[in-house]
Amino acid sequence: MKKHSGVASLTAVSRWLGIAAFSALCSACGSLLESDIPAASRYVIAAAPAAAAATNSAASSVDLSIGRPDVAPGLDTNRVAVLRGRQLDYFRAAQWGGSVAEVTQALLVNSFQGQQLFRSVTSEQARVSGDYMLDVEVRDFQAEYAGDAAPQIRVTIVGRVIRINDRALVDTLTATARKPAGENRMNSVAAAFETAGQQVALELAKQAAAAVAKDKERPKEERRAAG
Repeated sequence: MKKHSGVASLTAVSRWLGIAAFSALCSACGSLLESDIPAASRYVIAAAPAAAAATNSAASSVDLSIGRPDVAPGLDTNRVAVLRGRQLDYFRAAQWGGSVAEVTQALLVNSFQGQQLFRSVTSEQARVSGDYMLDVEVRDFQAEYAGDAAPQIRVTIVGRVIRINDRALVDTLTATARKPAGENRMNSVAAAFETAGQQVALELAKQAAAAVAKDKERPKEERRAAG
C-alpha cells in the first residue's frame, strides 16, 4: 500500500507539473498574440509612366536584358533602410514587397519597357536571347535623416551595358536622385522612394538607349577592336 501511495503521489505531482507547464505556455501564447507590435505594412514601387510613342533609333531593334542587381551591404533586404549619419537602421513596421534587388530589377524592367526605347526588355532570369545586357548595382536605396525633420530619400543605381556576343563593356552609366518626403510618415516616405526610383529608371533607360545606339552604329571592325 505504501508503494502504491508513493506512485499515486508521483502521478499527482506529474499531473500538477503538466498543468502548470500548459498554463505557462498558454500565458506565453497570449502575450505574443496580444503584442502591441504592429504588423509590417508592405510597399511596392510602380514603374515610371509609359512613353506616348516609341523612339526610332538604332536601339529600337535591340533586345535588352537587365541583370539581377548587386546591392550595397545592409540594403539587400525587404526592410526599408534608414540612415542617420553613418548609422544604418530600418523602419520598424514597414517592408518592401520583395528584396531591394527584386524591387529595383522589376522597376527597371517595367520602366525601360514602358519607354519603348528597345524592342524588348526582360530580366536576365527570363533567359531570353538578347543583344545587350545591363548589369546593375544599387548603391543607395535609403531614407536619410538629419535631425527630426522628414527624411530625404536617396536612390543611386550604376548600370554597365554589356554586349552579349563578346561580353564587351560598352559603357558605364550612373543615375542618382534625392527626393524629400512630404511628411515624416511611412506613406510619404514610400511615395518619395517611388518618385526617386522612377527618376533613376528613366535616366538610366535614356542613357542605356544612347549607349546601345552609339555602339550599334559603329563599324563592326571598330566594335571588335574595342571589345
